[in-house]
Amino acid sequence: MVRLSEELRAILKKPLGKTGTLEQAISSAKGKKIIAVGDQVVFALLSKGIRPHVAVFDFRTLRNPVDMAVRARLEKEYPDSDRVRNPAGGITRGLVLVAPILARDGGALLVEGEEDLAALVFISIMKKGCVVMYGQPGEGVVLIEEDSEGKKLAKKIAGKLGLASLSDSL
Repeated sequence: MVRLSEELRAILKKPLGKTGTLEQAISSAKGKKIIAVGDQVVFALLSKGIRPHVAVFDFRTLRNPVDMAVRARLEKEYPDSDRVRNPAGGITRGLVLVAPILARDGGALLVEGEEDLAALVFISIMKKGCVVMYGQPGEGVVLIEEDSEGKKLAKKIAGKLGLASLSDSL
């Protein structure tokens, strides 16, 4: 497992992509596979009839349990989610190993712990034709496209954290 330094935490507190409304993000994502990170973003997409290619959630929002309606919808939509443990402020080997499989095949990931840093992992590995969406508290939905500066920054941070070596350490 890797832990973020204070310097990297400060960098990641800022959105890695375009921030706007859910509708703006959906419009920009037309024709692309959506990797949605965060209970509220996944729920909002499902509520609009959009099933993300990958859904990542932890049944928490702003460190509190999600509303029961959100949890019930996620459990109904994704009864057979992959599961991984991932503590707050860290990225585990399990998360690094399952992310490329989900990005390729689609599906859902229930994170036991905190899913926030899963966005970094998925952004750093996303392929052409994909976008990553995640919520930025108080600001809206962040959209990262495959050729964006946010992806370049995520790859740089992933490199500093040695995430490739985590996946290679089998």
